[in-house]
Amino acid sequence: MAKPYHRSVGLLFAVFFLDLPSGVCSELAVGDPGSESLYWQRLEEIRSEKDYPADVTRGTFRRSHKIDGFEETFHYVVDVPETYDPSQKMDVHVYLHGGVGMSANRISTRKMNRLKRLRVDDAISVYPSASPSTKWWYESQAKNVVEIIKQVKASYNVDDNRVFLHGLSDGAGGAYYFASHLPTPFAGFIALIGSPHVLRERHRAFGTTFPGNFINKPIFALNTKEDQFFPAESVVPLFDAVNSSGGDITYFVERGEHYGMPWLAARKKDYESFVARYTRNPYPDSLYWQIDEGGEFDRIHWLILHGTLGGEGESAVIAKKTGNAVYLSSNNVSAVTLLISSDHFDLGENIQLWSNQVLVFDEKISPDVAVLEKWFDLDQDRSMLFAKEIYLDAL
Repeated sequence: MAKPYHRSVGLLFAVFFLDLPSGVCSELAVGDPGSESLYWQRLEEIRSEKDYPADVTRGTFRRSHKIDGFEETFHYVVDVPETYDPSQKMDVHVYLHGGVGMSANRISTRKMNRLKRLRVDDAISVYPSASPSTKWWYESQAKNVVEIIKQVKASYNVDDNRVFLHGLSDGAGGAYYFASHLPTPFAGFIALIGSPHVLRERHRAFGTTFPGNFINKPIFALNTKEDQFFPAESVVPLFDAVNSSGGDITYFVERGEHYGMPWLAARKKDYESFVARYTRNPYPDSLYWQIDEGGEFDRIHWLILHGTLGGEGESAVIAKKTGNAVYLSSNNVSAVTLLISSDHFDLGENIQLWSNQVLVFDEKISPDVAVLEKWFDLDQDRSMLFAKEIYLDAL
């Protein structure tokens, strides 16, 4: 029996500590002071249970949509259990198939049946489609998968904090892609017989993939020793490096080649236990985020990075919240915005922002309904709601 490797520790700030540029100043995003009472009223409306229709489609059905800026039509399959009750929140699991270089823009029955062997019970299952022109690590898919989740939320009562992304083979590469670029909507990632090494410029990956960003979310990984494409020995050192720096990657090494799923019977319960163990915290107190010069993926939860300074070394920020204070360390990042939630901070007290041990902001803020509406519209997430934006110019 293969030995499971698992390490779960907090962020090791000493490992990632970076010098912050001097001359930090701050600017509070301007809002209408009169909107404070409207904010609390609207917040309660959003938090209250939405009346979801009972006559929604159940079973397995196909859907498609367009993404602004792209010519392709994106097809996907949704499988809603017959036991779905609109008065009860339900988990969502998104499954990314493999073989994207040989796939049509509609997921084949064979690929979907293979993914269904991985399916977690009592949850809404979603099967997007990828193709040679729309691989999981392309810009179009970065927008497509997030939009699919929003569309499912529009019709079904989804637990915002129980959305998981699974990937098999090339789909596992997609799981690593979202873990490094767009982890915010997800509680965790399951990557089976794949590798983050595929996410390189020569494979036309959109944006630079930073393994350091993996430390923000739990990952379940399984690889086989005789895999012709992604052998375990090529990824285990990376897993160990991430875990030693504060990550939470549970991984297994099994015998077998790339094709077939001989490991499934032995490991299905392990990743089901992984899924059962994790629920997303919408407001994590510790965040590490790294961006490239393009800065296409600038946000994780309540932290937004605004461009790089072009200096040497990584362009990254560590944010650590303690009480009503946030401590920032950064390198080569021009500015940041902090999204303040009334669920995460005490708005009756001053909020303090520290930059490289220097206090740069110490004020009481008023919630702004415009900020609440803006981010709820973008996220469609009732568990992660924001009251104010605070902009810090790190130049």
